[in-house]
Amino acid sequence: MNELKNMTKEELIDELESKGICIVLDNNLDDYTDYLNDIYEAFNEIVDDIEENYFNEPTNEQLQESWIARVRAGLDEENYFNEPTNEQLQESWIARVRAGLDEEDFEEELAREFYYEDCILNELSIGNARKFLRWLDDKSRFFTYVDLKSGKKSVDLVEYHPCTNLESYLLEDKQALESVFFGK
Repeated sequence: MNELKNMTKEELIDELESKGICIVLDNNLDDYTDYLNDIYEAFNEIVDDIEENYFNEPTNEQLQESWIARVRAGLDEENYFNEPTNEQLQESWIARVRAGLDEEDFEEELAREFYYEDCILNELSIGNARKFLRWLDDKSRFFTYVDLKSGKKSVDLVEYHPCTNLESYLLEDKQALESVFFGK
């Protein structure tokens, strides 16, 4: 893949990002945040069809806890990763109660998604990102994970391609990617 070898690191990063490929430098959790929805979707797409789930099947109690935690937080996906202020929590709660949504309006399927989102975020944040992403890459034909390493430096590349089961041509030559990222 001569095209890659002629790029600078910055040009390659720009090209990968323009193709919707997540670039995580040195296992920095913050780099995953813009792509968490892609990771969640890739997981949710396969979770019902796989024999051995990465996570334990949630109990009814765990589903209820996930549901209640999200209802209390206002079910606001936009602010999921920002710690809400007490005022925001109150406003969200009041808005949900006015809309007729309370802790009793339990929806198992949505609670299951919340539960797995929490599990995924936990795996990424406790240092198991590579293990989980390798597993997801192995199980989903619509998800590609490439990990590059050189000494103590690392780059993770994550691509969710739900419209096709083909990974981007940019991810095919691991040696060329390492050459550009690490100057090998």
